[in-house]
Amino acid sequence: MAIEEECECNCGEERVEWIYTYGDMVTLLMIFFILLWSMSSTETQKFNAVAASFKGGPPASPFQFSGLPTFMESIESSLKKSEIAEVTDITVDDRGITVSFSDSVMFRRGSGKPTTAGEEIIEQFSKILHAIPNRVIIEGHTDDIPVSSAQYPSNWELSGARSASIARLLEQFGIRRHRMEIAGYASTRPKVANDTDELRGLNRRIDILIKPDGF
Repeated sequence: MAIEEECECNCGEERVEWIYTYGDMVTLLMIFFILLWSMSSTETQKFNAVAASFKGGPPASPFQFSGLPTFMESIESSLKKSEIAEVTDITVDDRGITVSFSDSVMFRRGSGKPTTAGEEIIEQFSKILHAIPNRVIIEGHTDDIPVSSAQYPSNWELSGARSASIARLLEQFGIRRHRMEIAGYASTRPKVANDTDELRGLNRRIDILIKPDGF
């Protein structure tokens, strides 16, 4: 049985220079979410039309979709210019808007406690959630390598602990707990096949799903 060992170094906490670039991305994201919400504060069908457009479906009406490609391109450009591109991914589908955070920055290997850099990322991200009324689901995911420790007997406990720790941080930064749900999926919902170490890294993540309720 493979065991994830906790790294003793501080490398994940020291390299925080990219936080400034991340702040620019957070601002763009905030504008993006406010725009979506203001266009259709109660009509989920408009949200679904926007989501369908991103997935290659029929384009939404100009009222529904005006300006969104520009904002998405700005967000993508900001991501590509920083190290955040390696740890953050944004997708829009019929579930809502999902922002994925890689565990390589958010957590030390085999740990459920966020790193200092991870805490700063969540603090910045909480500003987005303050700007919109939507409920969120915080989902913890692992790869298929089993974890075995006294604190986390399996990947279920680890993924659950990670999602719970992010929820506690968001609450600490002012997000009301009634807006949040948490889930730990272990390795049951991979983004890609666990064929290589690089692909496994994509599956070890925290997803924050912003639900379309209220759009």
